[in-house]
Amino acid sequence: MNVNEIPVAFDCRGDTLIGIVHVPQQAATQGVLMIVAGGPQYRAGCCRQLTLIARQMAANGVAVMRFDYRGLGDGGGEYRGFQDIYDDLAAALNTFQRLAPSVKEITLWGGCDAASASMLHGWRFPQVTGMILGNPFASSAESRAKVIVRHYYLDRFRDKAFWKKVFSLRFNPFKTLPDLLGNLWRSAGMGGAKANAKHKGKGDGELGDGPFPDRMREGFKRFGGHTLLLMSGESLVRKEFDELVANSPEWTRLLARPTVTRHDIPAADQAFSTLAAREEVLTASLAWFANRPS
Repeated sequence: MNVNEIPVAFDCRGDTLIGIVHVPQQAATQGVLMIVAGGPQYRAGCCRQLTLIARQMAANGVAVMRFDYRGLGDGGGEYRGFQDIYDDLAAALNTFQRLAPSVKEITLWGGCDAASASMLHGWRFPQVTGMILGNPFASSAESRAKVIVRHYYLDRFRDKAFWKKVFSLRFNPFKTLPDLLGNLWRSAGMGGAKANAKHKGKGDGELGDGPFPDRMREGFKRFGGHTLLLMSGESLVRKEFDELVANSPEWTRLLARPTVTRHDIPAADQAFSTLAAREEVLTASLAWFANRPS
């Protein structure tokens, strides 16, 4: 199918944002808005994942927009963090529907903290009826330390290669023990305040005053659309999110709703960086689009 790729510059509260809109010749009524994850990334995504997946989805009739929000990539203005991108999303959604007028319903696509941003803000937009979320970020110093102790150090202690290194005197305990003890200390809740606990974005007062994972949960609770969770077997971020869910009856109930679909990719890393993982992400996403109700 022929696809028109349209570069666009648009306004967000006086700052200029940059995006690319992929419009198929015959676009479906359901489109995708891709949100770039934080860190040193931009609208192409890690390993150009967003570009490659957007082009493949558009070739299958799904219009896609990917963009840089303020302070990331070519996005103008000050970087505000993933919790404070309500205005960026509003500006991007309006621009997307202007350039792809056949699109009536929009799915937010995001990995890591972009998935968290979708949970925080997706419910606020009536045109957003779906979310595709990869390994949502819900971290604190305590929860991160628990995951590292349980899934990194314990795995190492079970590894024969580790013990061969120890008995051959090639293991330096003075390098490893401080990290281990520090993580044990933080995992016991002795490491100080939770990361980003009180930072808020626009309108977050409606979601309460707790740490952002609690506000994330409340935003997700208010979201009435369908959700696809793409979860990587090799991601510590995914393991930390699953720990959060396992210890929260309310999170467990939310993810058990019939509107939530989970697809695990055991061999994938946090960024789905291999060709096989990317192909599985695309296949699972297109199947979800085809099968979910409008």
